Amino acid sequence: MISTSRFLCSFARSQRYLITEAILSSNKSQHCINTVSPGYHASSLSTKFPHTQDHVQDTKIHKTFSNKDKDLNYNRRQRKGTNINNYLEKDIDFAHSDPDTFGNLKGQKIPVEVLEGDEGDKEEEMYLEHPPSASQKLRIKQYADLIKEFFQNKKVADAIDVLETRMLKVDRVKPDNYIYNLIISECGRLGYTKKAFQLYNQMKKRALKVTGATYTALFNACANSPWLDDGLERARHLRQLMFEKGYEPNASNYHAMIKAFGRCGDLSTAFILVDEMAEKKVQISDETFNFLFQACITDKEAGFRHALLLWRKMVEKGVKPDLFTYNLLLRCVRDCGLGDLDVTHDVFNRITSGNFSQDNKPIPERRHLLTESNKDSGHDTGSENVALNEVKSLVAPVLENRPNLLAPIPHFGNIIGLSEITRPEDRLILVGGCSGFLEQMKKHKVKPNIKTFTQLLDTIPSTKAAEQALLSAMEKADVHPDIDFYNMLIKKRSLRLDYKSACDVLKLIQRAKLNPDIVTFGVLALGCQTQEEAQCLLEDMKSIGFRMNVEILGAMLRQGCGHFNFEYVLAVMETAIEEEVRPSERFLKLLEKFRKQCWQKIKNKDTELPHIPKEKSRDYFKNGFQKFSVRYNSWLKEVEPEEQSHPWEQFRKKSQEDKSTAKETKNKRRVSSKN
Repeated sequence: MISTSRFLCSFARSQRYLITEAILSSNKSQHCINTVSPGYHASSLSTKFPHTQDHVQDTKIHKTFSNKDKDLNYNRRQRKGTNINNYLEKDIDFAHSDPDTFGNLKGQKIPVEVLEGDEGDKEEEMYLEHPPSASQKLRIKQYADLIKEFFQNKKVADAIDVLETRMLKVDRVKPDNYIYNLIISECGRLGYTKKAFQLYNQMKKRALKVTGATYTALFNACANSPWLDDGLERARHLRQLMFEKGYEPNASNYHAMIKAFGRCGDLSTAFILVDEMAEKKVQISDETFNFLFQACITDKEAGFRHALLLWRKMVEKGVKPDLFTYNLLLRCVRDCGLGDLDVTHDVFNRITSGNFSQDNKPIPERRHLLTESNKDSGHDTGSENVALNEVKSLVAPVLENRPNLLAPIPHFGNIIGLSEITRPEDRLILVGGCSGFLEQMKKHKVKPNIKTFTQLLDTIPSTKAAEQALLSAMEKADVHPDIDFYNMLIKKRSLRLDYKSACDVLKLIQRAKLNPDIVTFGVLALGCQTQEEAQCLLEDMKSIGFRMNVEILGAMLRQGCGHFNFEYVLAVMETAIEEEVRPSERFLKLLEKFRKQCWQKIKNKDTELPHIPKEKSRDYFKNGFQKFSVRYNSWLKEVEPEEQSHPWEQFRKKSQEDKSTAKETKNKRRVSSKN
């Protein structure tokens, strides 16, 4: 059964083709008249109509000059109508067509494409003639459970397909805002910002109610966006949209907004939102401060200074920190600096001037408690010591001389300068050091976890004594190290070239009943300074069942090149061939850089090596470089470099393949239509 719309569409197409063919038939008939010779045409006219004989000469001249132009015009019209003519059947009789007659459907075959219609007509017919059965449709809760199951299996595309294909096209079920919020929330968690906002726009077009959960999910999508500028722009636009609609955010909305603006680098807006929460009497909790600490982490230059001020504000409001607060504070200690020293100096004085004694009396202001170390400055520190003594007389005596800015009554100990505080271990000292930090957690009844100690390992001084103290603190806190913690400990010792202590960690791993992984051997390779140590590590890997990779070989090569150990470098190159390891671009660049450095040292006659006697150093260097150069040229021909490609390259190739396939399909259809 053909619908009315399809019939009218088909009829219109038929009439269009007939009009075109009528014009072409008229042109052909006129062309037949024009192709007759001018002499014959003139003589016939003179025979039938004698009174036109005087006009014959003018006709001959006119025909001679205009005949070529008419042929040319006909060819142009013929080419223009070729595409339309291909749609009609070839057996239409044009010889008996009258150019003055409009034409009819008699004796003509209507193309099959006209009757069948286009793809849109087919979809419309399928939609109208094949409605889904009642048993096929599910309840909203069943669709939601199906979507959640896909999310648990990390099949986000299939979950979105449940909404966009099954519900809307197959089952024809109208989704509610719960379904949209569910998918937008997951897209936001994974950082699929663009898709989350596309679903939000679909939600508005369907006149579904936008709830607080929708805004929270969208701000989370902005916070997790891989492109910070895009996420910040979308967050600002969404906040403005909420203001225009008169929506009053709740605590969850504010937390999501602080998270979005903080992670995207707009630290000022994040703090403005907290002030807005206070004005609107929205509860400010430890979760609010945790999101602000995340915002501080994004400021690598002065984030630690912001975190100290935020901590004092937290103590002032009586908000108890939790485990996340302490772990985020350690991130600030490890990754962020103090920023401008003059501003930091004022901030630290503000921190100390706001303290109160046990009897609620304000402590006298401690002016210039911190001064920058300047060798050329003749600043007298006597007044500072007097001020410090006044403070100590009013508060409980400080048992230790170390500073602690996290304590209820912060103190600086013997710190008199800020210019030297540049490393993570220096910043850790300002918050009490490792023991003082853990003691502060104990006062708030917060138990540290493995993440706390892992971050402390990154911030403590790179000494064996500090590492032993940290391991003892872990044992006292009943926290068991995992393989990642031990790998970081091995890396810390390997980077300071303490290979023996790094190997001792393997005994700790065995004692903890853990198994080393490929990362364990990778960080051990960072400390292999000799060929013997590298060979021993390779044998241990084989005994456990691990295969050599280019990262471990690259770490060994770096040690060999750094010490100009030609035997070690050649051994690494041979191992790459034996283990069938394809060298990366970075590996090859390191070898080429080593070759140039050796050649430059020979030219400058700077061939002395610490591990070779001075009288033998020159000959050793020349002979070693000669062997390396010969083997290096042949080695490059034997190995096959690793192909480096961007992770998104697969998507680009797929897109290009789809475009080429679509182009080929289009060309095939065009050829078939011409035939």
